[in-house]
Amino acid sequence: MAHHLLIQFSDVHLSVGGELAPGVDPDANLARALVLLEEEGVAPDVVLCTGDLANEGEESSYRAFAAALLASPATAGATIVFVPGNHDRRGSFRTALLGEGPGEGPINQVVWHDGLRIVALDSTVPGADHGHLAPETLAFLTDALRAPAPEGTLVVLHHPPSPSPIAPMAQLRLDNPGDLERAVAGADVRTIICGHYHHAAAGSLGKIPVWMSPSTAFLGDTSVVDEFRLVPGGALTRLDVHESEVVATVVTLAIAPCP
Repeated sequence: MAHHLLIQFSDVHLSVGGELAPGVDPDANLARALVLLEEEGVAPDVVLCTGDLANEGEESSYRAFAAALLASPATAGATIVFVPGNHDRRGSFRTALLGEGPGEGPINQVVWHDGLRIVALDSTVPGADHGHLAPETLAFLTDALRAPAPEGTLVVLHHPPSPSPIAPMAQLRLDNPGDLERAVAGADVRTIICGHYHHAAAGSLGKIPVWMSPSTAFLGDTSVVDEFRLVPGGALTRLDVHESEVVATVVTLAIAPCP
């Protein structure tokens, strides 16, 4: 089995308005992340973009994101998987990132890198912030997993099935994790990969590990559990898929010095 290197960008929140709050500049953080990968010579096989890619679902931000990935020497040669989150809008997402016509149905995909299968699921509920896997998405997943992949499967979605310690975020998790657990039971799923919480966390769904990536745009303060407290800064995830295990490592972005 080959080694696969994946980089996960989650909750990028690109915005035409620039800073979302004082010291919180998602566009600058994305640029910083790409420069870091370039300077360190990291050339991922796959880039997972796990939702909330544009803060308001605007097509211009999606196009800017795709252009940045294609222009970067680090990511230009990678297989890129775009997954929607609750801030995204399916119509403009499809048009700008997938090159499809507009449509409002769930965006579900199967992407391969050699023998590694990536099943990307749409867990969004239009107009809401929590997650749900619709019957058609669960059917898509069941069909995709019907036969095993040579190097196993990664299931990728925005909303985690595992809770966050931050109570308001835990309320916005995937609301039908049991359906997901039943769909992947007995299949060759190696890891479930998510975003949404803006902090790193690891959990499990049955016997399958669950990884929750931090955000490149800004972070959630996990020392505070009764409210979501924003922390300037950002991070991404490095995923090393080995023959016997999947290793997730947080890569922290240095905060830009104050002028």
